[in-house]
Amino acid sequence: MNSRQLQYVITLNKTRSFSQASEQLNITQPALSKQILNLEKELGIKIFDRNTVPFTVTPAGEYFIREAEKRLYEDDQLLRSLEQYKSGQKGRLVIGVSPFRNLYMIPAIIKQFKQKYPGVHVVVHEPNSTQLRKDAAEGKYDFAIVNLPVDSPVLSVTTLEKEALVLAVPNEMVSRIPSAEKGRQIQFADCKDLPFVVVGKTQEMRRYFDSLCASTNTFPEIAAEVLGGVTTAWSMARAGIGATILPLTLVEHSQLADNLTLFTLSDTSFSRQPAIVTRRGQYLSDYAKYAIALLQQYSSLE
Repeated sequence: MNSRQLQYVITLNKTRSFSQASEQLNITQPALSKQILNLEKELGIKIFDRNTVPFTVTPAGEYFIREAEKRLYEDDQLLRSLEQYKSGQKGRLVIGVSPFRNLYMIPAIIKQFKQKYPGVHVVVHEPNSTQLRKDAAEGKYDFAIVNLPVDSPVLSVTTLEKEALVLAVPNEMVSRIPSAEKGRQIQFADCKDLPFVVVGKTQEMRRYFDSLCASTNTFPEIAAEVLGGVTTAWSMARAGIGATILPLTLVEHSQLADNLTLFTLSDTSFSRQPAIVTRRGQYLSDYAKYAIALLQQYSSLE
């Protein structure tokens, strides 16, 4: 039994199709089938029940697949732990972050990071928040940046400074807010006549918005719902389509708040808590630890 055979079984379990698995593994279907049969013969168990359509995994197979995934993960961690011994500080830093946070936070960090570790190849992934947490729990990143709460018991959490959230209103719509003349702090109820740009219902910023509407019993018109995330909502707000809720740091660091007036909301404690997460027990190279330290420094300056 070798790691290649383990990968064959894991891929076949995920696809539940010999044709798809063989294509992903770049081998022929007969060769894949033979490898699985040889492994089952070696182990003395049936991993897959081929008497069902589609085929299923036997109880023994489920146990074997869980342990195989653990073994491949541990093998990967061993190889990664050796990277620091390569000449010239070669290595690979993999970061998971949301697109909007990458826009203002990561570039400055990577610039400073590369001054110390020029030989390290940096890879930045930008999935949605749900995928970000899932991938972090599977150890696919050196670290990821998410918002609390973090419920997964396999993730270690290092909190960063809280992010203030603000209401960004197109300048031409400010007159619709009765209390706007009194200053930059308003009540959300005063925004009932504003059209809003919101993100998709599965995204964290939408949950903040829906919670705010419910708590203040204020339900303004939704002018547009965007699935691309906060940066798209921000662009639409700048175009005058409607107001939207944004992290203050995004607007400040981008220096693109033209055509927008920013307000804080007096009737709610409106902020969120970002955090750096890593899989528990995951090996962290010296350069990954350095990148995390840079993020903590950056956050404390906000």
